[in-house]
Amino acid sequence: MRKICFGSLVVSSALSLTPCLAQGPGPFAGGGAFSGEMTDTSATVLVRLTATVDQLADGTIPGREGEARLRYAAEADLADAKLTAWKKALPGNNWSLKFQLNGLAPATRQFYRVEMRENAGAPVTRSDVHSFMTAPPSSERAPVHFQVTTCQDVRGASTYSAMAEQQPDFCISAGDTVYYDGSALARTVPTAWQAYEKMFGLPEMKAYHRDVGTYFMKDDHDYRFNDADPYMKGRWVSPMKAGAGAVLTQTRGNKRLDVAWLSHEQGIEVFKQVFPLGDRTDRTVKWGKGIQVWMLEGRDFRSPNSQTDGPDKSIWGAEQTAWLKQTLLASDADHRVVISPTPIIGPDRAMKGDNHANLNGFWYEAQAFLDWVKDNGLDNIIIICGDRHWQYFSVDERNGRNIPEFCCGPTSDDHTQQVPPPYKGVRRPYGARRGGFLGVRFDPADRSLACQFYSMTGEPLFKKVFTP
Repeated sequence: MRKICFGSLVVSSALSLTPCLAQGPGPFAGGGAFSGEMTDTSATVLVRLTATVDQLADGTIPGREGEARLRYAAEADLADAKLTAWKKALPGNNWSLKFQLNGLAPATRQFYRVEMRENAGAPVTRSDVHSFMTAPPSSERAPVHFQVTTCQDVRGASTYSAMAEQQPDFCISAGDTVYYDGSALARTVPTAWQAYEKMFGLPEMKAYHRDVGTYFMKDDHDYRFNDADPYMKGRWVSPMKAGAGAVLTQTRGNKRLDVAWLSHEQGIEVFKQVFPLGDRTDRTVKWGKGIQVWMLEGRDFRSPNSQTDGPDKSIWGAEQTAWLKQTLLASDADHRVVISPTPIIGPDRAMKGDNHANLNGFWYEAQAFLDWVKDNGLDNIIIICGDRHWQYFSVDERNGRNIPEFCCGPTSDDHTQQVPPPYKGVRRPYGARRGGFLGVRFDPADRSLACQFYSMTGEPLFKKVFTP
């Protein structure tokens, strides 16, 4: 009887359930492992070596020196498995190791086990079996199912149990994976690392990522702090609400500048250390001929938020914008899906000013891009965004456009905000103050793409189907 490890349980064809346990004296992979950046023939796996098999009482998972390698194969029993070379974990990299797997079979579930040891002469500890899916060949249409999340904290961890039940091919985490300036209170690199231990070390998170490969994107809260750009020296706060560890410097009215936060460079580096990412965080991937996905970087290249809006103000930067347009035009996919950490169409709250859907933000760049989409006849583009704390589906009908945008909403009902009124010329068939996630499915039979909102418990909500 073949057994496949999905979530924290081994599931057999007879539906018997047995725990998956690490075996050996350690080090361990106490935070689980992440697979990501899947293509049709490759993927990246990240594992962090730890001193414990689970979280401590404060949610942290201490790192530990040691070595690790992967044993991987296309069969759950790891028959005829390949082995990576041993790699040594270092404290300056949060004890994390990345393994690049190439030459994989397309449209195939790949299985792997982490083997860990203290040194070359020490006994080996073996993790349970993890898995992920590779993409179909870019020239073939095949069924594809993925999920999108954003704005999460520990209150939304249970949502991932409902997500796991759907057994998606992959997930896109569209930013705000943790909140440095929220409950995590991560002002330094070590405390930023701990923020991820506290969130992704939860049982529901480890179970989900054990068998679902994920493309991770960052936004402001998992970069530096709310609405951060590369040029800010800190946050302007009321001294009474500055919080522990604040370092208050300049004064502006009744507020002080708190400079005790990650720098721009640290924010970029930490995110790459904790997830299976490459050098660039803007990228595109095809999942067969049915879907091509673009994941945009919204913090690294942006102009100052305070700059006067106009043609020289940009979230994406000139290089990313040119790449985005070039690759969109070159795509032959049935559906072009653009994922942005922040909204492009909206609507958004009037008080905001750090994204494309804000009149006092980066409005000019958004309108120019949306006009470019219309002028080039790209009628199969769908935008999906994170960042906003409500679910919505909007259609931009301004200036002769017909461009849809979905926001998946936060993972928790407790993290929602009031839905703002719609903009003139932007039709909104659905808007709800709900937590949960967005599911996207491509059906090769009719080449349709279905976008379905779900609640925290997996209850189906609004659904929209697009056909070529």
